[in-house]
Amino acid sequence: MEKRIRITRRFAMATAIGMLIVLLMGARVTSTGSGEGCGKDWPLCHGTWLPQDTFESITEYSHRLVTGIEGMLVVATSILAWPLRHRYKETLILVPLMAGTIVLQSLMGAAAVKWPTSPEIMATHFGISLICLASAAVLSNVLHEDRDEDQGWSIAPDTANPSTLNQFKWIALSGAVLAIVVAYSGAYVRHKGAELACTGWPTCNGKLIPEFGGLHGIHTIHRLLALAISLWLLALLWKGYTLRTSRPELFKMSVIAFGFVIMQSIFGKIVVDTGLALMATLAHAFGMSVLFVTLCEATRLSWRATSAPLPRHAPLPAVA
Repeated sequence: MEKRIRITRRFAMATAIGMLIVLLMGARVTSTGSGEGCGKDWPLCHGTWLPQDTFESITEYSHRLVTGIEGMLVVATSILAWPLRHRYKETLILVPLMAGTIVLQSLMGAAAVKWPTSPEIMATHFGISLICLASAAVLSNVLHEDRDEDQGWSIAPDTANPSTLNQFKWIALSGAVLAIVVAYSGAYVRHKGAELACTGWPTCNGKLIPEFGGLHGIHTIHRLLALAISLWLLALLWKGYTLRTSRPELFKMSVIAFGFVIMQSIFGKIVVDTGLALMATLAHAFGMSVLFVTLCEATRLSWRATSAPLPRHAPLPAVA
C-alpha cells in the first residue's frame, strides 16, 4: 500500500505540473493568434497527423500534443488514486472533478477549432482549465499527507479560535469563487480584444472611472474585479495573521495568496505598458493559475477536520 501511495504521489504531482503547462501553452496559442494554426481540422492538423512548417501550426499542434499527454496522466492518476479513497477521502471529490474537467476542456478546445466560438465560451474554457489544474494540485497535496488507514479526512490541531477559523473558511472559499470570476473576466477581455482598450494604469484613458460601454467598459470591469479580490484577500491575510500561532499553515496560505494577487496587479500593468508582450501575458496567466490553486488549498486546509480520532483499541472511559 505504501509503495502504491508513493507512486500515486508522483503521478499526481506530474499531472498538476502538466496541467499548468497545458494552461500556459493555451494562453500562448491565444496570445500569438495561433488558434487556427491547424485550420478547422481536429484531431488532425490540415488533414495530416503532423503540423505544417509554420509558427502558428507548430504552436497549435504542440498544445494539442501536450494536452493529449496530460489526458493520459489524468487517467493514470485517477486509476491509481481511486483505491486510496478510504484513506484520502478528498479523492472522492478531486478525482471525478479532475477527470471530468480535462474531458470537458478537451471537448471545448476541439469545438473551438471546428466551429466558430464566442468569447464567452473561450473564457469558460480557461476557467475549466483552472479547475482541472486546482483539482490535480490539491490532490497532490492531499496524497503527500501522512494518514492512518482509518483516518479518512485530513486532521488539524483543534486549537484555533472557532469564530476566527470559521471566518477564515468562508473568506477563503468565497475568495476562490471570486478568483474564478476574475479569471473569467480576464479571459473574456482577451478573447474580446479589449486588452488595450484602456491606455494607462490604474486610470483608463485618463479617467479613473470611465463610461461603462464598449471595450474600455469591459476592461474596466475586469480591473474593478481585480481590485475587489485584492481587498478580499487582504481580509484573508488579516484573519490568517490572527491564526498564525494556532494554525500557521493557514497564515502561510493567506500570505502566499496576497502575494500573488499583488503580483497579478503588477503583471497586469506590465501587459498594458508593453502592448501585450508574450512573456508578460504568460506571467499574468501563471499568476492567476497559482493564485486560484492557493485559494483552493487554503479552503481545503481550513475546512478539514479539526479533532483527532481516538487511537486504535483505545480503552473505554472508566465508569464511576
